[in-house]
Amino acid sequence: MRWIWDLCIANMKQRGIRTGLTVLGVVIGIISIVSLLGIGIGVKRELLDAAAAEGNVTEITIYGTTGESRKDKMLTERRLEDCRELEHVETVYPVLSVSARLSYGRYDGYWEITGIPQEYLQELPLREGVCPEADSYRPALLIGNHVLDMFYNPSTMQSYTEFYGEDAELNGELMRVSFDMAEEESVHRLKVTGMIKGDSFRDSYQIYCDMDSLKRYLKQVTTTGILPGQPVNQNGVAYNEWIYSSAVIKVDDIDSVDTVLKKLQNMGYQTENDKEYVDSVQKTVKIVQLLLGGIGMIALIVAVIGIGNTMTTAVYDRIHEIGILKVLGCAPEELLYLFLLESGILGGLGGLIGILTSYGIIELLVNQLAVKLMKLPKGTELGVIPLWLAGAALIFAILLGILAGFFPAKWAAGMKPIQAVQR
Repeated sequence: MRWIWDLCIANMKQRGIRTGLTVLGVVIGIISIVSLLGIGIGVKRELLDAAAAEGNVTEITIYGTTGESRKDKMLTERRLEDCRELEHVETVYPVLSVSARLSYGRYDGYWEITGIPQEYLQELPLREGVCPEADSYRPALLIGNHVLDMFYNPSTMQSYTEFYGEDAELNGELMRVSFDMAEEESVHRLKVTGMIKGDSFRDSYQIYCDMDSLKRYLKQVTTTGILPGQPVNQNGVAYNEWIYSSAVIKVDDIDSVDTVLKKLQNMGYQTENDKEYVDSVQKTVKIVQLLLGGIGMIALIVAVIGIGNTMTTAVYDRIHEIGILKVLGCAPEELLYLFLLESGILGGLGGLIGILTSYGIIELLVNQLAVKLMKLPKGTELGVIPLWLAGAALIFAILLGILAGFFPAKWAAGMKPIQAVQR
């Protein structure tokens, strides 16, 4: 069988220009499909990583109303207890948010101060400073690392970080706070104890404090009997229990998230969960991958047609040679193998070069140049070519090459010797 390999290589060398153009067509097709699918895989991975950084996918946030008189739609301790009794629910903790105007020096910002239980406050990652203590007389503030970006000087419209730099911090400083954006005479001074590392969007733009400390302080500073951030009934009287703006529910397993979500929605809650976003991202990316793969497949089909054309032309050009081989005793199976081997080599060579070129395109043009031009974080990988994709593309190119050369090879193998010699 060695003579078949030698004859195959010799014929490809003899028709070097045609061979090169055919291989080039396969290379373009493989680059198209591998690069486009690689970009789809990379974008999907970055989106899912970003979604994971936003919070735990096993956490569900539920919202109640604080602006209507219907108490059955409000989040109270009794309603939260109903949530704790649901199957697959591990823990439930309330969130108490109070609108406030915050000032430091010449800089102002309008925000919500969010009180959460101390045990969950301790879980927040800190960039600097310390976590606020529990049971303090005044609630201490723990701010997200992007909160100061939103504090502006009304005169110059310049943010605090624009003036003081990205490393600006207020640890140990007192911030002037007016709950519910009240006038200056009701200003309170609350201490900033630390800054959150801010791995997620949610935490980066939040101002947290200990919930129990916030509750006590609001009761102490209120003179009208109506607490900031708390609703009143139809008669304008405050309720005799705390009404929470939201609550976080932790589910024991990611597979149970959808079940718990449906139960909460049936209970009348508005829900928010990262898994919903993740599922949406996955569906969107799948559609994009199918579109990108389809575009690449078109280019590869064109390349396969090129291989078929090359092999058909090669058979017609070598009819006399085929006749001589048959006269010398070459079996039809050997001729079939000869032409299939040649078409397979064309497909495999084009596939290998296309895969190696795709790696270069993804790394240099996509992961470096595109990331730089789009000003994305360093290390962002918009394109990823896993080994399974490279291996599948190479096998696919070889198989398509063989398929493209099958009919010309079969025609050549079935030709009668006398017909081939006379042509």
